[in-house]
Amino acid sequence: MSFWQRHLHARLVEVLARYGYGEPTPIQALAIPRILEGRHVLVIAPTGSGKTEAAMLPIMSRILEEGIDGGVAAIYVTPARALNRDVNVRLQAIARELGITTAVRHGDTPESERRRQVRNPPTILITTPETLQVILVMKSLRRALRNVKWVVVDEVQELMNDERGTQLAVALERLVNIAGEFQRIGLSATIGNTQLAAQFLGGVGRDVDVVSVSITKDIKLTVEHPEPTDNDYGASEELNTTPEAAARLRRIMEIASTYRTTLLFTNTRDEAELVGHRLGRLMGSDAVGVYHGSLDREEREGLEERLRGGVVKVVVTTSSLELGIDIGHIDATIQYSSPRQVTKLIQRVGRSGHRLGRTAIGYIITRDTDDYLESLVIARKALNNELETDVEYHEKALDVLQHQVAGMVIEARIEGRLTTVGEVLSTVTRAHPYRELTKEELMEVLKFMEETRLVRINDDETITPRRGLHRYYFENVSMIPDQKHYKARDMVTNKVIGELDEEFVETIEPGAQIILAGKPWRIIRVDRENNEAILEPLNQTLNAVPTWIGEEIPVPTEVAREACQLRQEVIGAIRNNQDPTRAITKYPTRETPKPVLEELREQAETGVTEFTDTINIEWRGRDMVIHACLGTKGNQALALYLTRYITQRYKTTATYVTDPYRILITTPISIPPTIIKQALERDWREIQEEINEAIRNTRLYRYRFIHVARKLGILPREKTNINIEQLATTLRETIADKETIREILTEKIDTKPLQQLTNAIREGRVKVTITQTQQYTPLVQHIVNQATRIDTAIQGIPTTTILQLLKQRIEQREITLICLKCGWHTTTKVKYIPETPSCPRCGVRTLAVLKHGENPNKALETIRKAKKKLPMTKEEQEQWHEIAQTANIILQYGKKAIITLAAHGIGPGTAIRKVLAKARTEEELYQQILEAERQYQKTKPFWND
Repeated sequence: MSFWQRHLHARLVEVLARYGYGEPTPIQALAIPRILEGRHVLVIAPTGSGKTEAAMLPIMSRILEEGIDGGVAAIYVTPARALNRDVNVRLQAIARELGITTAVRHGDTPESERRRQVRNPPTILITTPETLQVILVMKSLRRALRNVKWVVVDEVQELMNDERGTQLAVALERLVNIAGEFQRIGLSATIGNTQLAAQFLGGVGRDVDVVSVSITKDIKLTVEHPEPTDNDYGASEELNTTPEAAARLRRIMEIASTYRTTLLFTNTRDEAELVGHRLGRLMGSDAVGVYHGSLDREEREGLEERLRGGVVKVVVTTSSLELGIDIGHIDATIQYSSPRQVTKLIQRVGRSGHRLGRTAIGYIITRDTDDYLESLVIARKALNNELETDVEYHEKALDVLQHQVAGMVIEARIEGRLTTVGEVLSTVTRAHPYRELTKEELMEVLKFMEETRLVRINDDETITPRRGLHRYYFENVSMIPDQKHYKARDMVTNKVIGELDEEFVETIEPGAQIILAGKPWRIIRVDRENNEAILEPLNQTLNAVPTWIGEEIPVPTEVAREACQLRQEVIGAIRNNQDPTRAITKYPTRETPKPVLEELREQAETGVTEFTDTINIEWRGRDMVIHACLGTKGNQALALYLTRYITQRYKTTATYVTDPYRILITTPISIPPTIIKQALERDWREIQEEINEAIRNTRLYRYRFIHVARKLGILPREKTNINIEQLATTLRETIADKETIREILTEKIDTKPLQQLTNAIREGRVKVTITQTQQYTPLVQHIVNQATRIDTAIQGIPTTTILQLLKQRIEQREITLICLKCGWHTTTKVKYIPETPSCPRCGVRTLAVLKHGENPNKALETIRKAKKKLPMTKEEQEQWHEIAQTANIILQYGKKAIITLAAHGIGPGTAIRKVLAKARTEEELYQQILEAERQYQKTKPFWND
């Protein structure tokens, strides 16, 4: 008797045989018997191991055995709509033959299909966490939910890391109130903290069995650091990139050429676009696809189909394809730069070798020394199944709590009654994230809802809904912030250089200095009508802020510490004249790259060589670098605290940039470095209070406050002219303020490594050393020059470079010249015009420049009328005045005049008064043009085009 015959209903066994199901996969053999026993089960296994069938086949078998007919018996909750499609296709075929109905319901489900589901509820409903929130308050579907006996939660590792999971945890308890207790089955890819995941899935008082199989025994990883060849130097010019980047692209091509289909993962959307574009130029655009969440649905589905069909050879993607979307066979994965986390690497590499029993093959292509050492550590940990245990688990999220309270109040009203404070508390505290919620904390949320006119709290502690409650609930079913973007346009080159989040734009003023695409800029103007921000490149080292915060995946503290330990071992071997590569032999790499060894040799010659039990401070007066191996979020906490400490004691400003291994602090005055030691020796409670206060004074706070205020219904979802800073001040110490700080401390800043560090310093286990220097040590350049990391590049663009860019843009601009005597005209680029321009047909120098897009034939007619003194319309008179003015300027100043008129927003009057009359040299000419363009951008909103 086969496994299927022993465990599943005979009709299901017959169908599985027709579909070619042989032996169960390891995870199916482990999970199916447990699920059939009625236990709550968390199933942990890599993508492609059959987790979905492990959950759904026993449920289908039970449905057949129990003869369930009418109402929804099972709900399959999955965070991604693409997963909805894949799950439904696989299940529908089997379910259809068994007479079991299935349906998908999410935000894109057509209205006709929704009505059909109300009339004839499916036995198995596949949905998202957000749509479940809607279903729970739908009178027409609540009756169908009374029969729910099973809930499957897919991608548990994703959901438990954000507020969507927190929201779902309470929604499941609300479902218990309707259906009674049901069996919970969680499906998860690689996860570090399995105990927390099980508690998240089960809630309070329910035991959850964990069954898992590991991917790491079937994984092959290689960390590489390509070095440029002669050909890479040539390719870099064609691709407009560095030889090092060209070497990385060349190596990616070499790897991809040995496989049929390869997934190339990047850590950000912008990087995916850039790498995809350059790879497409090298390999052919049809061979390379780019896949990320910002693509529209048709593009994503089309690329998924081409992937499954083997049409594309390389797909460049972000975290979008980490989830279990069925994209067909993938031979290998490449990670572009450090994956930054072990679980990320395992999930991404797990997309290759998709069929069971095949080895998953992964490559990491690194950028620099930090990247290389960090990747070695992550790869070693992945191969040894050493996963991160710290997760961004949202406990007592107040915005989610308010929304769930609203849902329960609406549910009670549907049932013709009022809910009570006690009932709400009892339901919510069954959900693990709220297990320690007190009545006082709940009352604080309820009072806030009363103040914002969503509910009324009665003397008997019943809760009455008010008019705006329904609208608030339905507008906020999604805990995913609305991401609206502004195009950022360089006023010098007129090119779009990136995007700014709307929330970021709302927290800044014109004149603010920011960092975008690794370079510093000043915001000249925000054009809200066209969703554009006009930026001016800056030419000095400055204290700028990143354009968005925490976009990159954070490096955990334990990874940063081991990378520092490895770096210290290599440097120690160099200082002791030993083989520096021996320390690296235990890591998965082919050979230690020369650039890495050269940099560490240079560092070995400095006094900054120990990093594991020493905090090194390199001090230059008005700026200092603190070497601290606390990881991304740990160093954010340290930097935030130290800058707050400095500003409070010296009554000055202090700004910082961080990476996982160091902090750069800049002040307008010289600060003695001993203040850092003093700050780190303080009592932890004082430090914690300073951090909370410091958070409130950051742009990050204002940025996050907008999201929180929207989720609480204080701010509308659409754009608003409300002064965010003033609103945040008004709502200080309310749940809006507390929730904003809670989210930042959960997602962006980790105070635990800082607390461990300060304890170790006070106990003498870690020493603080200070080096006064005029030139930083080589490792500091990682925080100064990494242009690919938005919040670490701080060097400005030299004035000469800005002027060269301006010159290049103007020379490439096409303009139309017209002769006032014979009517000859041409459209050409500025760079091809001689210094003393004249008409090639008749030889005269009376040439005019037409406005961009102006019709030459229409201009000729205007010139003819003016010369013969014929009547002209007002429009023709204005056109003639402009033509005559430009002709006079060109006659007087030659090509300089044409260059000036080709710039943005400079007409004949401005050309003479503000540019040509002041410019004696070419450099002065472009300086004056730059200043005139800047003024134009500032005043543009007041002009009528």
